[in-house]
Amino acid sequence: MYSNFLLGSLHVSDAARIKLKRLPLDLIARHAVNDHGQLTRLEVKRNRQNMALVGPILSRYSVDPTDPTQGRVVVITDEMWESTIVKLESET
Repeated sequence: MYSNFLLGSLHVSDAARIKLKRLPLDLIARHAVNDHGQLTRLEVKRNRQNMALVGPILSRYSVDPTDPTQGRVVVITDEMWESTIVKLESET
């Protein structure tokens, strides 16, 4: 697997790790190959621009695809591509 951008150092928030009940390496892999999950059209456009110009990259996935009440998790690579964090969408 080849990433389409640099991920930098990887971090997972404690809340995301507890909610997911695992390390989300599959979500990080999807993020790295531009499978960004549940984004708005504007967010998709912004990701494309930021991959060309170097900027923050966002992905959003359901915690449990079979139960939407479980919330969502976001994977964000920072604007300089030095680090990527996985956290609950509610952790702003």
